[in-house]
Amino acid sequence: MANENHASYAKVGLTVLVGIVAVVATLVYIGGVKDSSDEMLVETFYDKPVSGLSVGSAVNFRGVKIGEVRAIDLIGNVYKVKGPDNLRIYILMALNRRVLGAEDDEEVNRNLSFLIDKLGLRATVTASGITGMSRMEFDLNRDNPPPRPEISWTPRARYVPPKISLLDNFSDSATRVMNQINKMDLNVVWSNINATVHALAQSAEGMRVMIESRQGDVERIVEDIAATAASVKELTSELRRNPSLLLRDRVAEPLAETAR
Repeated sequence: MANENHASYAKVGLTVLVGIVAVVATLVYIGGVKDSSDEMLVETFYDKPVSGLSVGSAVNFRGVKIGEVRAIDLIGNVYKVKGPDNLRIYILMALNRRVLGAEDDEEVNRNLSFLIDKLGLRATVTASGITGMSRMEFDLNRDNPPPRPEISWTPRARYVPPKISLLDNFSDSATRVMNQINKMDLNVVWSNINATVHALAQSAEGMRVMIESRQGDVERIVEDIAATAASVKELTSELRRNPSLLLRDRVAEPLAETAR
């Protein structure tokens, strides 16, 4: 009799356990389906170290969580690109598409493009206090949108440009200039500078010789200009004293009656 009771209790317990597992699995499945339907993948990249950022780190928009990081890798491992782009950090994020106020993919793409192009939406890695952890932060830069860095690959997911600071831009520009300087042949550059200076010196000497050889002509031209200016001044004075000179000669012709 006791064995039968134990068997009955075991069957009841097993039934209850199966029921609980079924309910939990159903809730997880329903929740997963709902979450996946509202989920959209967004990617960006970062040129600086992303220490403290990991899969599962929060993705915030102005401090409000809107998703999480799904993958972190090197661009070279995700896209087959060559050159320095290989060493950029690839970051894939899963966001709630409802933050864009959109229901379908077309509206999502349109709203995201508007935020990026018109309102300066950018992504950046931000440290979370003194914990050593980092998060992804989205923010708008409407008044002064940061430049959009060029990329050599075609993103598979929706792409949000990273926020590049002015200091980073200056550093990158300085690095490019130094690289170009390193590639220059300084001997050739110095020879070109010397040739240019020599040509300028020859031109200046030619101008000096020409001016000295034509100095007499220049002096005569200056004297003629002075004489002309004096004549104009004298004529102006006479016209001021006697404006009628504009209508007749300085010496009036005698009348016919007095010509005899």
